[in-house]
Amino acid sequence: MSTVAAALAKIEDAEKGGQLSKSAAAGIRRWLEEAPFAQYREKLLGEIEAGRWKQLDDAFYAVLEFGTGGRRGIMYPVGTNVLNARTIGESARGLADFVRRKKGEGAACSCVIARDTRHNSPEFAEICARVLAAAGVKVHLFKDARSTPLLSFAVRHLKCDAGIMITASHNPPSDNGFKCYNAEGGQVVPPDDAEIIKCVEAASDREIPEKSLDESLKDGSIVYAGSDVDDAYIAAVVGESVSHARGISIVYTPLHGVGETSVAAALKADGFMDVNILASQRTQDGDFPNVPGHVSNPENPSALQAAIDEARKTKADLVLASDPDADRIGVGLPKTSDLAGEWLTLDGNQIGALMAAFVMKQTADRGRLRPDHYIVTTLVSTGMTKALARREGIRTEDDLLVGFKWIAQRVDREGPAGFLFGFEESHGYLKGVYARDKDASVAAMLFAELAATCKDRRQSVVEYLDDLYVDVGHYGEHLINKTYKGREGVDKIKSIMKAFREAPPKTIAGLKVTEVFDYKTHEVRSLTGGATSPLPEPSGDLVIFHTEREGVRFAARPSGTEPKIKFYLFARTHVTGPDALPSAKAETRAVLDQMAADIEKYLEEVA
Repeated sequence: MSTVAAALAKIEDAEKGGQLSKSAAAGIRRWLEEAPFAQYREKLLGEIEAGRWKQLDDAFYAVLEFGTGGRRGIMYPVGTNVLNARTIGESARGLADFVRRKKGEGAACSCVIARDTRHNSPEFAEICARVLAAAGVKVHLFKDARSTPLLSFAVRHLKCDAGIMITASHNPPSDNGFKCYNAEGGQVVPPDDAEIIKCVEAASDREIPEKSLDESLKDGSIVYAGSDVDDAYIAAVVGESVSHARGISIVYTPLHGVGETSVAAALKADGFMDVNILASQRTQDGDFPNVPGHVSNPENPSALQAAIDEARKTKADLVLASDPDADRIGVGLPKTSDLAGEWLTLDGNQIGALMAAFVMKQTADRGRLRPDHYIVTTLVSTGMTKALARREGIRTEDDLLVGFKWIAQRVDREGPAGFLFGFEESHGYLKGVYARDKDASVAAMLFAELAATCKDRRQSVVEYLDDLYVDVGHYGEHLINKTYKGREGVDKIKSIMKAFREAPPKTIAGLKVTEVFDYKTHEVRSLTGGATSPLPEPSGDLVIFHTEREGVRFAARPSGTEPKIKFYLFARTHVTGPDALPSAKAETRAVLDQMAADIEKYLEEVA
């Protein structure tokens, strides 16, 4: 094994040779020389001796920050820009210090911790519990894997001051994450997130004390959360039911995640007895072995294919899928009445529009729809929801950035009593105020009720969606994901966003780009006349471009949780009646296809 002195010499050579950035080299030196990192020194020396400069540069060139979903990234045993025992411990200590400071000297503080089935999730959850216990925060720890929405519910149910969820949602097996929740059960938002980051930064400079699990369990500073929390959560989900129809068969896949504990349990409790849990993807496994590409993302049609094959074979009515931490859903449907025939998957906007329409209609039919009810969605979700809500006479809160924490914040700001339904295009949905995060359980239950209700009236879900298009116009959306990994990737994403801001496309799909709404510089810029006007909140790295045709727009934003830049494309075509719907769909698709081609061409020029 190399000595520290020899390792420092190698670092100097690697930095001079361009194998290590200046910031990465500085971070590695700290971990080699300073006392708080002594326990990681032997592992770091081994990495240096093996010459893993690319991995070390990616691991140390920056500090992993909080994004739209908290702190999420690749796992690596050493480093500041990755998830490991040290960065998880710093995160937990930072949260503990923030909570204690916020509650005041001597006040009792508590936190609930849950985790999914990913690699290192049990260890990371236990580290968080031991760190918080050492900091004087009482911990309610789920011993086994649970869903993210259950964690959100548990914060409220147990009246805790904070919550921690160890998960990387639908990211690849290499990743994990630390999701941080406030006392309302929502992911942290400004100004708390910035204050927590400061506390985490302060913790990164010192040793992180831990209290042993055995000692903590004995003195009660850590307690295991019981089944009563699960029971209360399922009861709350089922309390959001809006229909009595149950006459369908379902193939459900948890995609190797925790969904059987929540989604399947909620479907059963709601009275859906014919639920076939897909055997090949039922086991909890952080490698997600039987999912294409090992990426358990229900946004990807390929992730649902095995369940669809099973549904066609067994002639089931519906396919439902949830991601590893069971906060998002995917939906598969037969195209026609032939259950053994061709199937399709719905995108997140279609699922959201269908459920919003269904919830509004069922609530109205029961005489419970009120003028103060409202729907909440985001700036990059379909405009169809607003049109449907307008039809029912209720308002839509749709000026929100990406991230369900903003939906949760808006619910509390506008008043939980009026909240009817919330969603974002990335397959996240919530009905009810039992939690403050998206929930695959309530979404799966509501979609199953929707499908059963349609079947009762001898209508397919696809036909129901077409009826909505005839009523409010055909809305179509398309998402482009571009992945750029590592330090070079960060620079590439920044460069692309800079290009879109400073020299955006003048036309797209043959249409003039007329205005840009820049939520980072807080201004609306005319691209035809040059005039600017102020743009108030929200504040984020998001740019939305409008065209001369109403309903045709596109947006660009870096992901807050993955090394990606995302482009959201929107188009709408007026529908004059049922006979005109096929041509309207074709027109919308043609516009979106050309928009996508133009974006790709622009990226070739600037990337």
